[in-house]
Amino acid sequence: MRLFPALIFGLVLSLALAGGAFAAPPSEESSGSGGSSNRFLALFNIGGDETEEEEVEEPDDPRSFTMPAIVAPLSVNGRLTGFAYVVVRVRVAAGRDIWSIQENAHFALDALIRASHRHDLSAPGGQVLDEDVAVEVWSRVLSEVYGENALERVEIRGFDVRLIG
Repeated sequence: MRLFPALIFGLVLSLALAGGAFAAPPSEESSGSGGSSNRFLALFNIGGDETEEEEVEEPDDPRSFTMPAIVAPLSVNGRLTGFAYVVVRVRVAAGRDIWSIQENAHFALDALIRASHRHDLSAPGGQVLDEDVAVEVWSRVLSEVYGENALERVEIRGFDVRLIG
């Protein structure tokens, strides 16, 4: 009969140790900053002229997509004043394959960033982005990447400026 207490003790011990396996995973609220979370929070506002009336593209337009954010340097007299974080929307021309164009967006993004560093896209004073110049330069670059008449329109949906100093 000495086996019975040992069996009961083993059963209780195994249930106590297995209890952690049935516990719920930690929630986001309980993980806090000390947890092993790999998430981060980026806070910035997308700026732009809100008083200007502009044509708003439908978000489900099958021929349009938004490029990854472009970081363009701002300068005055060759001196860096800040950076503009720009959201660009591209509309693919009719008859062109949007999937192949969107699939190669990383090559286009590289070309756009390089063009942003070669050309001054700043408005006079170096405090904001000159949207007309940026669209002109980026349209030229995208037609080099994707081919002539591949894109119907390139538009800036918004931008945020971070000035230095």
